[in-house]
Amino acid sequence: MAACPKCGEPTWFGNRDLLSGVCEKCREKEAQTAAAAAEVRIRVSRIDQLIFVGLKGYALALDRDTGEIVWSNNKMRSGYVTLLLDGDRLIVSTNGYMYCLDPLTGRILWHNPLSGYGTAPTSVISVRGQSSQTLIQQAAEAEAAKRHPPQVPHAGGM
Repeated sequence: MAACPKCGEPTWFGNRDLLSGVCEKCREKEAQTAAAAAEVRIRVSRIDQLIFVGLKGYALALDRDTGEIVWSNNKMRSGYVTLLLDGDRLIVSTNGYMYCLDPLTGRILWHNPLSGYGTAPTSVISVRGQSSQTLIQQAAEAEAAKRHPPQVPHAGGM
């Protein structure tokens, strides 16, 4: 019997990887983290392939290589459209209404009419100016944590 170098759990020789010495549970967790990172890379590279356009109450995404419309959303108020890509959210303002869209699908995630604030063109600013690599790493870690939350050891009672 030996201890897994990652988690320290006692492991029988047959239950660990011969090359890395890592137990089956840790090897599975590493594979899931790698899969989550690959999934995020695909998502981010796809966002990188989109150009967002706002016209007369419409928000659209175009393929940056072909110019083809990837999605179009006309479920918002008509008027001048302001757009902000805020990480994994597309923030859209039109005629005093704020919307949050999924940038890959154009689906409305939430909206706020901002009643009483007026209907002029809107300025929208965010502090999410991070590099793609940082976003990929953070999103992969968050995705892996969602799938397998850390286990808290049980305290022994005295």
